[in-house]
Amino acid sequence: MPPLPPFAPDTRSPYPGRYPMTWEDIERSLVREAALRRPGTRPELWEELVKHRAMVECVLGSVNRIWLAGSFVSDKPDPSDVDLAYLVDAEVYAAITQPEDLADLANLGDREWCVKQGMRVDACILSLPATVDFRDLGVTGAMAAGDGEIFQMLGLYDEIWQRCRTGGGLRRGYVEVAL
Repeated sequence: MPPLPPFAPDTRSPYPGRYPMTWEDIERSLVREAALRRPGTRPELWEELVKHRAMVECVLGSVNRIWLAGSFVSDKPDPSDVDLAYLVDAEVYAAITQPEDLADLANLGDREWCVKQGMRVDACILSLPATVDFRDLGVTGAMAAGDGEIFQMLGLYDEIWQRCRTGGGLRRGYVEVAL
């Protein structure tokens, strides 16, 4: 995978777009690199993220992709948390029906619950569309039921991850990790 590009000077984050990286690339470039190794929160946040991911995968069995964003994907030496979205295959997401599993996922997607558990993680867990063949998207009735709403949620989070809190409309990039 290509490395994370240089950060834009105005946002201190990647230029707008979605950048594919491996899990190992993320650890190397955003946690271990010499430029970011100065005392700060990154190593602790990484360990909390690793723990959180393990808990999510314990409930779901698998995660397809992760979108990482916010100050963790910047040159900020002390990000306060990790913002991310777990993207889960539709059939895996739909198979979670047990009340205990649903409650666990709700907790793992609740920032306050995560902080109480010692994880500064702000996560959401999203289903991927069941429609796999892109050609089916334009055919009336060919898209799987509910996929319209799923595409809207994915678009919403794509837009959220590219926004900056400050800077009057500045945009930033984020990272996609295929698992």
